[in-house]
Amino acid sequence: MQQLSSQWPRSNAACESVTSPSVHLPLHDQQQGNLAADEDPHELGDLSSMVGTLSINAAGAEPHYLGPSSAFAFARFIKPSLRQVVSLMPPNQDHHDLQTPEPCPLPDYHTAVRLSNAYFQNIHPQYPFIHEATFRMWETALKDPLEAMSILNFNPVPLYFLNMVYTVGALLLPSAGHSPEQLYVSALLYVDEILCQDNLESIQAILCSAAYSLRSSKGTSHWKLAGQAVRQCVNLGYHSNHSRSKITLDPLQQELQKRAFWSAYEMECSAAVMLGRPLSLHFQEIDAEFPLDMEDSCITSEGLSGSPRLGPATPPTIMTYAIHAFRIRSLHGCILTSLYLDRNFVDPEIRKTRTQELLAKLDEWWASTPPPMVPPVGGALSFFTTPDWYQVSYDSAILQLYRIEITDSKHPASEAIFRTYLDAAKSICHCYRRQFFGKSTTYTWGALYELFLAGLTYLYCLWTSPAARETSRHDQVSSTCTDCTMVLVILAERWNDAAPYRDIFEALASRTMTMMAEAQQGKEIASTALVPGQEQCPEDLPQWMAGIADTGISLGVDLLLSGLIDDFPSQEQYPGGEGLWG
Repeated sequence: MQQLSSQWPRSNAACESVTSPSVHLPLHDQQQGNLAADEDPHELGDLSSMVGTLSINAAGAEPHYLGPSSAFAFARFIKPSLRQVVSLMPPNQDHHDLQTPEPCPLPDYHTAVRLSNAYFQNIHPQYPFIHEATFRMWETALKDPLEAMSILNFNPVPLYFLNMVYTVGALLLPSAGHSPEQLYVSALLYVDEILCQDNLESIQAILCSAAYSLRSSKGTSHWKLAGQAVRQCVNLGYHSNHSRSKITLDPLQQELQKRAFWSAYEMECSAAVMLGRPLSLHFQEIDAEFPLDMEDSCITSEGLSGSPRLGPATPPTIMTYAIHAFRIRSLHGCILTSLYLDRNFVDPEIRKTRTQELLAKLDEWWASTPPPMVPPVGGALSFFTTPDWYQVSYDSAILQLYRIEITDSKHPASEAIFRTYLDAAKSICHCYRRQFFGKSTTYTWGALYELFLAGLTYLYCLWTSPAARETSRHDQVSSTCTDCTMVLVILAERWNDAAPYRDIFEALASRTMTMMAEAQQGKEIASTALVPGQEQCPEDLPQWMAGIADTGISLGVDLLLSGLIDDFPSQEQYPGGEGLWG
């Protein structure tokens, strides 16, 4: 197997013998294959610097404009983004102690199956952009190196996706003894040949990297990766209804295109909400159907086996849960666009009307929630496969819907809204503690964001709303703060960049507990929890704030911290601070 994973970089074999069933069109000219391989990283910025002109015709011809969806800009942008995952040095680590990971052989067959099972049982249910049956066919080749040579024929497509699935599996199962970073570097050996094709497989390759970055402490911008995947989907027309296309596709290719698009859109909506940034594509501009609600094994290039699930009377499939996730993340994106990014309206009555319309859609989504997913053998390794994922998604939408109202000093929110907001935040803290403390559930940057924001929201309500304080017993406040703190402590033990979030919340929670005790004694409540320079304010607070800015701060976190900490520096005071999230 070592031969299989090491010889391809020295081989000039083209991707002719074995191609993914997702693609049946001739491969593009291979001359573009190494377009980004030797780029100077100092010459490569973000996507905006990739747009330009290039003379691609005869000498003297007018240069052609190549936008962000062109294969040229695509390859130039994506390659350094993918490499950033393994090139970023972790915080507080000396340059001399850092070694660039080396490529490694593919795992032996039995270990490989263990890693791929972890992936398909925990990641695939949420992001089903890889066809499991095709992957298993490739994986079977690993039983015998000679058979692998014959079947895979050094094709970069199966070699890349085998390495990437095992990379994510190694993150989920650190006890398996394989380095995710080394497997990721191995996958990058084959990515050039895939990215230059500008087809479905190039999008799947980006999504694999985004799925890895969501769980990697090294991190790269999954906002950029997901956004680029969405743009490539638009470039290929995946956001449109297939009935409009004049190209005849086999059932497998058609379904994988829909799955890739909705997986990319779900990822981008999640990242955009975290960072308060615009979406590449508004939901109103999409008329692509959701994928068929069928198991992977029922879909082949030749046709469909059986009928799609039609409603709640039929047992759910793996796609039932994915489609429900597509819907809620799309709704999160709609809330972001309608309430936060539309700068053309400031009328609070219009905002309330929009909020009620979105709340009705949220309640409709909640009413159609399928029964809990059966946990994978050995327990859930991703939060998505736990019973609490839908509850947290609903509660997060509630926080998103009402955040502007509870932070609007000119038009204060009603006591009922504050209580609803308080309950949603409390629920999120309890859900995360229930599913993460003492469990094998792995952590993501999204989990850190949702938990920290929920904890801040809970504290903000207690400081701002007398009604929230009156309905909260001291033991309830202590339990909620403890739940949030415990999970943040665990996150910080794994990721150094999570430490400022832990430290800030601990300081704010401590002050809040003191405030609640003083309120019960009838003492006057301060306007903010922490005032820099005062005795109760930690000396390290400025350093913690800078740490949050370095990793990326969202509008929601910014608004709440501004209400809890006096003279809190706004986003404008940390220009360009994208960090690991952005």
